[in-house]
Amino acid sequence: MLHAEETMGHADAVFLGEAEGKMEKVFSDFSKNRLQKIYDFLDDRPPIETIGTARRDILKKDLYNYKGIQMVDLVHASRGCRFDCYPCAVSYLGGRRFRPRPIHKAIEEMASIDNNRLFIVDNSLAQDKQWEMDLFREMIPLKKKWCSHPIEDDPKVLDLAAQAGAWYVYQAIFDTSEYIRERIKRYKDHGIGVEGTVLLGLDTHTEDYIKGLIDFLLEIDLDKAEFTVLVPFPHTRAFDDLRQQDRIFSFDWDDYSADKVVFYPKHMTPETLQGLFYYGWETFYKDEPQEIKMFKLLQKVAMREREDNTYRPRKRELASHAFGKKIR
Repeated sequence: MLHAEETMGHADAVFLGEAEGKMEKVFSDFSKNRLQKIYDFLDDRPPIETIGTARRDILKKDLYNYKGIQMVDLVHASRGCRFDCYPCAVSYLGGRRFRPRPIHKAIEEMASIDNNRLFIVDNSLAQDKQWEMDLFREMIPLKKKWCSHPIEDDPKVLDLAAQAGAWYVYQAIFDTSEYIRERIKRYKDHGIGVEGTVLLGLDTHTEDYIKGLIDFLLEIDLDKAEFTVLVPFPHTRAFDDLRQQDRIFSFDWDDYSADKVVFYPKHMTPETLQGLFYYGWETFYKDEPQEIKMFKLLQKVAMREREDNTYRPRKRELASHAFGKKIR
């Protein structure tokens, strides 16, 4: 959807937008040999009340285990995002209006999932505090364990999230302020782990600033960190700005993988920024590898599952727990 015009040169038809209630038209046209070149429903989104439960009965459940470890199942409680973050294409793809599903429908879907671990894939749960609190309150009886993108930074919300089974969150670390330090602390005070998402290459970033930011990440005791370089995806403000300034030097979409520099940074060379990206990963995980940090998060969720009798061990997890006892 980010490259619709380019894609048209390689496809019989291109569909833009959300599929519910719209694909019938595509199938009908196809059956009558009248397939259109483009079906543009970007501005004609389906009523959120019509979004049903995904057909998980047709999935291969063995794919939800990786080397014996139970993976998370995906579910969403809302669509759209009222924020318009600089590097993000969500406002184009999902719209700027926050569209929460009726809570009873989201809960019904979560309850139907035969997996105790979920990833709530909403762009941000922190968009409507009352809806968020109501959702978490209804999730408590499910005894699911879940990760998500940011939660509202409010003790009442965090308390309900913890009761509802919040395992860990992906939280953007965008500076070294006391606000970020305290926000991470509040998550952890409520028993919620934090994987920091760290974007490198903004125009405010210098080499010294990025190195200081990485030192800060180690100070605030993140459970994990994920480093990416700024990617000017089409239909983002980052793309518009950098293209207007003639600073994008690669339009090979294979390079737009968040680990390659495709533009000229403001305060350093592309090579320097690329090196700092590797430096971030190497420095943060120098004393404790990424696998061990993830293992510790798995230990925490397994312990909480045991406490409420929802733990279903896999062979790999049993071996991991034995390994954990040895390294302690």
